[in-house]
Parts: sequence; C-alpha cells; structure tokens
Amino acid sequence: MNLMLLQVFKEVYNLKKTIQMKKILFIVFLLITSIGVFAQKGNFSLLGNFGYQTDFKRVMLGVQGRYNLTDHVRLAPDLMFFFPKDKTTGLDVDVNAHYVFDLSEDHLSLYPLAGFNLQNNFQGKRTVKGEEGEVTLDSHSSTNFGFNVGGGLTYNLNSRNFLNVEYKYVFGKDNSSVIAFGWGYRF
Repeated sequence: MNLMLLQVFKEVYNLKKTIQMKKILFIVFLLITSIGVFAQKGNFSLLGNFGYQTDFKRVMLGVQGRYNLTDHVRLAPDLMFFFPKDKTTGLDVDVNAHYVFDLSEDHLSLYPLAGFNLQNNFQGKRTVKGEEGEVTLDSHSSTNFGFNVGGGLTYNLNSRNFLNVEYKYVFGKDNSSVIAFGWGYRF
C-alpha cells in the first residue's frame, strides 16, 4: 500500500514539475520577445553582468535589457543564472522599473529600482545521512514569485558604452540579496 501511495505521489510530483517548466519557458519566451519589440522602438540598451547572491552564496551571470519610457523612467527586464551551490541551481526572471537621477550631466547616474521577480531553483539528487542510514532524495524544482527593491549606479564611458553596479533585495519565499557588476551597450 505504501509503495503504491509513494508511486502516486511521485507521478503527481512529476506532473507538477512539467507544468512548472512550461510556465518558466513561457515567461522566458515572453521576456525575449518583449526585448525584440523594445529594440525596434529605440532608446534600448543591453547589459551583460556578473554578480553574487549573498544569502545562498552563489555566483551569477545575467543579461538585462533597458528601455527608456521617459527621460527618467525605464523598464528593465533581466534574466539571471545562478551557478550550482550545494546541488542547487537558480534561474531568476525579473521585470523592474528604474527612476534615473543624473548626478553629472554626461557620466554618472543613480537609480532606485522596484519590480517583480520569478525565482526558479532546481535541487539535484542528493544523499542525506539520517538515523536509519543514508537516504537518497530525488531532484526537485521550485518556482516562486517575489518583489525586488534596490538601486544602482551607472557610469557612462561614452555615448554608447557604460559600466553598471546594481544591488537588489528579493522579497519572496526564498529572500535573497544580489549584487551585480556589468558592462552595457546602447543601441
């Protein structure tokens, strides 16, 4: 009986995992297609960055698109991949809004940010020691929604190239802080 119940739970879990992956792929597709739409309108920049997730101690590589809605307000969707740490890999999708304050006329700007976050973590198969010996836990994934709050600083190297540093705190099931450094290009 217990074996049959375990098998049913396993099938339900696998179905949920498949549905979660479809949701993630759909959101990534929407993010990529929205960047293409923004690129056709102008005032678009693309930023590659690397960083660190302080709470989980994971290294991050990411890409961010920026579209200026006004002189001071811009939309900034980004995709961040967190390298495995303790057999946990992450892929976060953010959609943030920035309000840009120019600190110097051509070179330096500061921005607070706020937005939405989709946290995706994949836990690989692992073995845990317990009272009754070693137990192997199956791999699993989780998808959670959160909110971002933070800020950044941009230094313009010239009219097209810029350097950026950004910090954000994610409020969600897995609260975390991310600091990112990057180089960007304006189209």
